[in-house]
Amino acid sequence: MEPPMTFWEALDLDRATPPVVAIVGGGGKTSLLFRLAQNAHQLGYSTVLSGTTRFTTPPALSSNIHLTEITSPKQVQELVKTLNTHDTIVAHAGKEPKARWAPIETATADEIAAIPGLGLFAIEADGSKMLPFKAPAEHEPVIPYSATHVVAVVGLSALDTPLDSRYVHRPEKIRSIIENQQHASIEVIARVLTDIRGGRKGVKQRHFSVVVNQADLHPERALLLGKAIRRAGAPRVIVTALRDNNSLIKAVL
Repeated sequence: MEPPMTFWEALDLDRATPPVVAIVGGGGKTSLLFRLAQNAHQLGYSTVLSGTTRFTTPPALSSNIHLTEITSPKQVQELVKTLNTHDTIVAHAGKEPKARWAPIETATADEIAAIPGLGLFAIEADGSKMLPFKAPAEHEPVIPYSATHVVAVVGLSALDTPLDSRYVHRPEKIRSIIENQQHASIEVIARVLTDIRGGRKGVKQRHFSVVVNQADLHPERALLLGKAIRRAGAPRVIVTALRDNNSLIKAVL
């Protein structure tokens, strides 16, 4: 099957107006966030990006991306004016250490999602300490009520690594889902990504997809992992190389 040309098609974002995408997991959340913005820009849609947990922005931002702090309802209304002059807004609640941005409240996210004419709202909804695989803690993920899509990301570099904190985030949560396992095998990753205590936590009736990223490391293994996640119950799996500007989407399963 030939992959769709855009993430808009791959993630079925036309199912909602606007699509409000909560991105969870590890191994490429921020990259996916900004790839979605690029795709929306190509389609002529205005976009707001943010996080309901601490998040970062890439070192090189497009000249038409605007950073704005939002800590009050009045500032949400001002976004409407800003969207007239900037294709993409990154909304945050202030600066944090280590070049990160403070998260917005879920109520603020719901207000942003209701902005008339907004084309896309995409949110990082949990943290992973830059590790490629995780299971959520009790307080995660932070998915706003307005979210229409949830996308769980996993990085191929996690495959076959030990289930400890050097390689995966919250290994004790992973082990609570898959007992008596010591490594992040294909079967372990597939089970965690499709479990309601793992990648599907908080999804409820929202549209759910899994992104297997870092396919450039080993395309065949990435495809095998994607197929295993699909068999485990994910409605849609997209195999990607988010750092490959020429071929982002490798397969849609």
